Amino acid sequence: MMKMLEVTAMNDKALGEFMARISEARERLAELQNFVDDHMHTSPDEISWGDVGSAGYLVEQLTQLTDWAFRRGEYAE
Repeated sequence: MMKMLEVTAMNDKALGEFMARISEARERLAELQNFVDDHMHTSPDEISWGDVGSAGYLVEQLTQLTDWAFRRGEYAE
């Protein structure tokens, strides 16, 4: 019986930590959404090829995350 209580306590602790990390992920996603909505803090009149590269880098990183999340690309089974 004691082992079951220990497992339950460990699961409760893991669940609490998981939910805290999900909350943090939501905050970061909201930050990124604002960043993209604000055109990455650049003025359309001042866009340079460096900005294009930065946008490409952002897309590459997001693609890696979405591929991981949805098991696509290199993460496909």
